[in-house]
Amino acid sequence: MSEKAASQVTAEEKLRRFLLANELRQTRERFAILRAVCETDGLFTIEDLQKKMQEAHFRVSTSALYANTQLLVQANLLVRHPFSSSSAVFERIYDDRPRSYQICNNCHRITLIKSSDVSAALQTYHPRRFAISHRIAYIYGVCPKCETAMRKKLKEP
Repeated sequence: MSEKAASQVTAEEKLRRFLLANELRQTRERFAILRAVCETDGLFTIEDLQKKMQEAHFRVSTSALYANTQLLVQANLLVRHPFSSSSAVFERIYDDRPRSYQICNNCHRITLIKSSDVSAALQTYHPRRFAISHRIAYIYGVCPKCETAMRKKLKEP
């Protein structure tokens, strides 16, 4: 079994336990949405997820996607990022490895930071009397492209 397939089976079992513990129904739609989430790499929006569901020939309403992604957030299978974009941005939680992102205040471009220093700092933080479910850091600033454009604009008469 591939790592991705094993991860999906683990996610399905985690969802099943969450639904049972909260006395919620185990519907075909919920597990289809979870499978689409598991097949999605990186960040995604509801619109991206709806497109993936349509490609899989599984019709689901936008409101059902919003409701079920919220359920997956509660089940600790998804994280909803607080980016300042117009639509909600989600990411599947695969493991407990820390992740960090840099976000441009101007163009809102989101970039995954691949720095062992940031990861190490997040990994070594252990608050008292607080159970950490995942570790994510957000760093806001201005990307080089926007900084260059702003400099050119300032130089123009």
